[in-house]
Amino acid sequence: MKHDNDFNGESGGEDLIDEQAAAWFARLRSENVTGEEKAAFARWLAQDFAHRQAFDEISMLWGDARLKQVLSEAETKSTEFSRLTKKTRPGPRLLLAVAASLALLFVFRIELAVLLQADYATKVGEQKTVRLEDGSSVTLNTDSALAVTMQGDQRTIELLKGEAFFDVQPDAGRPFIVHGEYSITRVLGTRFFVHKKGRSDEVKVLSGRVEVTDGQRWRQSVVLRDGDAVSVDRDGHGETGRLDTKLTTSWLDGYLVFEDMALGDVIEQVQRYRNGLVIFKDNSLRELKINGRINLRDSAHILQTLEKTLSVKITRLSDWFVIIG
Repeated sequence: MKHDNDFNGESGGEDLIDEQAAAWFARLRSENVTGEEKAAFARWLAQDFAHRQAFDEISMLWGDARLKQVLSEAETKSTEFSRLTKKTRPGPRLLLAVAASLALLFVFRIELAVLLQADYATKVGEQKTVRLEDGSSVTLNTDSALAVTMQGDQRTIELLKGEAFFDVQPDAGRPFIVHGEYSITRVLGTRFFVHKKGRSDEVKVLSGRVEVTDGQRWRQSVVLRDGDAVSVDRDGHGETGRLDTKLTTSWLDGYLVFEDMALGDVIEQVQRYRNGLVIFKDNSLRELKINGRINLRDSAHILQTLEKTLSVKITRLSDWFVIIG
């Protein structure tokens, strides 16, 4: 990407701005963006017109509607910030250093806070099965973390992020409880999934019986049985649905299985297992339906696998920045 503005004519300025814009873009696509991060993004936008140019170019390529609200808020805040700091704003080189630091700090701050609380965690692309002291087992999916409390009659799990599959040993005197962001799941003995997605939790039962309660409002609970699934957000739980067993469980065997799924949804799933950013140059490709199976144990070549099965062009600008179309 090219920009008219540069920082004191120093070489590499444009590339660094592009990298910062890409870092902010990736962070803002997350569903758990905080108010502090939005404010920091607004300050970054206000620091130089080139920042907005770079971010706009990436946004146009992606066409992501989820960014519109954040951008609208940031636009207002950046105007206020520009007015307040017009006479006291530091020089461009210092601004550049601050912007780069903010981008890195806000990406890693949440990760550090989660890891400090976690008893078990996985990296992006990693999966891990752990045996708990009560004989139950938990399999953590990619980029997931949980904290475990096993004291007296308590068997409590806090899913800090990501997704986990629980195979629970029955113990009538010690209910097994999993806390998500919005949900509390109680079980005596069963096999089920909990996925903390940012704006909602998904609970899916492979076998057995669980009770899911809205952890925020403590309204009426819902009971799930074999093959049931429910989503819970700040407004409570939705209607009980049926899970697609193959799609839901395939990651346990190291694969992602897709059946007549839109490419945009496939990429969203794939991105959970690899670092970097993937954008669509042609948004119509998002609706392309595909079938197939992807080997998660070879995460470095996930996109190459997709490219071989699709008649679309995939351009790699770097190891972490890929354009489809």
